[in-house]
Amino acid sequence: IQTDIDDAIAKYSEASARFAEAEKNKQQANAVIKEIENSISKDQQDLKMAMETSMKAQVARAAEVAEKSMLDMNSGAAEQLEAYILEQAVARGVAELTLMPASKKAAYLDSVISQL
Repeated sequence: IQTDIDDAIAKYSEASARFAEAEKNKQQANAVIKEIENSISKDQQDLKMAMETSMKAQVARAAEVAEKSMLDMNSGAAEQLEAYILEQAVARGVAELTLMPASKKAAYLDSVISQL
């Protein structure tokens, strides 16, 4: 009977040691999991900040390009308007000169030449 008791005590001691080792391993695993979760959380925050920075830079570049395009379009529109006005002035001037009586043409040409 003593042998059975000793065997039971030895098995209990061995089971207790294994249980303590399992608890220790569980704590270590939980610590590793917590480190991984913290690392993931930090990486997510870093990625979010990087994406926000990148998005702000892209928006700024797009705004800059839009502003430059707008200035170019305004400049081009002003040049086109000036060219149209000049073209219309010349066309109307030629039309007026062709319809003008010969005596008025001579007087007009004389006044223009004198101004030069």
